[in-house]
Amino acid sequence: MKRREDRKGRVALAVCGVVAGFAVTVGILYFVRGGFPGDVAGKRAAPGGPTVIRGGDDGPSPAALDAQWPAYSDHSSCADWAGGDGVSAIRLSSSQIAWFFSDTYLGPAGPRIGFSHPGGFVHNSVVMQTTLGNRTRLVTLTGGGGCADGTDTSPAASIVSPPSAIGLRYWDADGIRIGGTIAKFYNAYLLGRSPYVPTGTTIASFSVSELSAAGRTQAPAGVITPALTPLPTYTPSGVGTPIVWGSALLQSGSTVYVYGWHSRAASSSQRLLYLARVSVSRLTDFAAWRFYAGGRWSDRQSDAVPVEPARQDFNVATGFSVVKVAGRYWLIEAMGAGDPDIYAYQAPTPWGPFDPRDGVLLYRAPGIGLDAANDYRMMYEARAEPALSTSKTLVISYNVNSVAVTGACISIAGFTNAFLQPRFISVPVSAFAAPGASVRDLVRGANQGYLEVIQRHPTEWFDSLSFPAGCPPVPAVSHVTAQTGSGRVRLAWPSAGIGMRYQVYLSSGSQGFEYVRMVSSPRVTVTGLTSGVTYEFKVVPVNIRSGLGPAGYVSVQMP
Repeated sequence: MKRREDRKGRVALAVCGVVAGFAVTVGILYFVRGGFPGDVAGKRAAPGGPTVIRGGDDGPSPAALDAQWPAYSDHSSCADWAGGDGVSAIRLSSSQIAWFFSDTYLGPAGPRIGFSHPGGFVHNSVVMQTTLGNRTRLVTLTGGGGCADGTDTSPAASIVSPPSAIGLRYWDADGIRIGGTIAKFYNAYLLGRSPYVPTGTTIASFSVSELSAAGRTQAPAGVITPALTPLPTYTPSGVGTPIVWGSALLQSGSTVYVYGWHSRAASSSQRLLYLARVSVSRLTDFAAWRFYAGGRWSDRQSDAVPVEPARQDFNVATGFSVVKVAGRYWLIEAMGAGDPDIYAYQAPTPWGPFDPRDGVLLYRAPGIGLDAANDYRMMYEARAEPALSTSKTLVISYNVNSVAVTGACISIAGFTNAFLQPRFISVPVSAFAAPGASVRDLVRGANQGYLEVIQRHPTEWFDSLSFPAGCPPVPAVSHVTAQTGSGRVRLAWPSAGIGMRYQVYLSSGSQGFEYVRMVSSPRVTVTGLTSGVTYEFKVVPVNIRSGLGPAGYVSVQMP
């Protein structure tokens, strides 16, 4: 099956922070304390708490895995995880799993209030899950802030951001447990808007015993600081991005294969696959790495060449997995942007060839699409989850987000917490033995519906990726009406969009317009006016970035 072209190249290098990262948070900071229109948010029955995940030979139920995270979010405090992407799980023991996330909202949150804590945002977090008998407990770990450490600092700190990382944010890649340590790869990106430009890779070493103890504490949350090992950077041919390592890790005996990617242009969505290998015991020792150099392995990163150099149609995602199943190596990834598909590409060796013309469609996620009918949802970074898988079933996680904004440039994250919640599917291992068109029929997914948010006001929502600055043009105010009273005028006009603010001005005679006030609803009463005087009023719509739209006018003579 021929692999589809990436239909949404504008998502470019890192779809990771489109919603959770920057501009959206600004919108929530301003508006959340005043609340949002009550008829915008959907409704969801709130479960009582985290789900006890039972697996068996077939692995855990995708529905149970899906349900666990909204339940945690709906009951979150200012120290708890409320939503996040970049999900990946590493098992510590039969009773504990460490869940790693990238962009993370902290609570409180809910289906009607969105992610409501203005300072509750971190660029990466860990959630420890401890299951004892019929009880499961989740504990959120951050780098501090967000009331996790007894304060309420804003914004909360990042776990892996070193002092020299000013202007950078870190996105979690793959990780692996090595004895008493979890080695987790993080890729650094420049702050700003999409396309996000990578600058290098850092390995964070987490203590298993420290994570385990944090998961068993009675405290609602904690602070954790791993040891950091920055990797030397190298940009092939001196053009484009450096190779970012750790997007996928594959352990084969005592060897770890480390997959990475490089883009020939910082603004390009075309990513070439690179590969290195190293003894598992020396993973953090970059001097011990050997790089795939086209039929040989070199000790110099500068000798590294793409695994698929001749294939212009082979393009890896920023996050993917490579696993060995049924005697073959499979590269698993989501197509990205508004595409709903998760594909697997097989190869005879860890270094390929992964032929995109021989891809197997594993799953087509429901409700994904960059249009109003699908709430402008996108899925990305599908990863195999060995911590949740069994000898018979491979569990795969994927991330769902929405790039929807109102005309006022307020993200959908301010209205509901239904997005930025991880999702899961399970694939029978037997399906990889003889892949064919029937594979999709064997894959289990929760297929849970989404809250209807945009569908209630479809004309007032937009795809933020369609605009260079992420915000649609501010709509005009029109049809301003006026009702006079004794020394006062009541002005009203049709709403210019959900969450829009309005600057109100007045002018009398030859005088210029004088600022009156800012209002957040499409009506205002102006008092202190003089009988017999003709006033002209101007109403200017304003979005959350102080962008202005065309004004509406009305003139009235006071009785």
